[in-house]
Amino acid sequence: MLLLSFQAIFVLCICFTIVSDFRNLLIPNWIVIVLVSTFVVYAAVYLEPKAALVHFGLAIVVFIFATAFFVFNWIAGGDVKFVTAVALWMGPEHTAQFLMLMALAGAALALTLLSIRKYSFLLIANLPHSWVVQRVTTLAEHGQCPYGIAIGIAALLTPSSLFLRGTTL
Repeated sequence: MLLLSFQAIFVLCICFTIVSDFRNLLIPNWIVIVLVSTFVVYAAVYLEPKAALVHFGLAIVVFIFATAFFVFNWIAGGDVKFVTAVALWMGPEHTAQFLMLMALAGAALALTLLSIRKYSFLLIANLPHSWVVQRVTTLAEHGQCPYGIAIGIAALLTPSSLFLRGTTL
């Protein structure tokens, strides 16, 4: 039951962040705090101290690279914190797969928004008017890419040890 609680917190935080970044271009700090503090409890219960330190070390490496991306204005500060918190959960076994999926999802998101920007007249004419269509069109027109969506999608698609615990592969 405790493992299910950790899984639920992780998934809820990821889903909330995807929606928040789409709607407001904002990743709330409390999400990162909940992810990191929940991981600390998870690590105390399920991980050996050395393994927990490896998770934290890897998260620091991801933070350094993400900060470099922030310096070049490729991602926002909330994205740096969010990807670091998710990498903390992924650990050495799953971080590479997570980062690859994140890059692919980010590229797909950016290309979609660029296409919509170029061909928005077709989108507006052929889709029903809804707040989602309006929001996507606005993001595309302003050249904004809510990268938290890509981070979140990758987090949900990567089979981290949080979800593999107790299963056989």
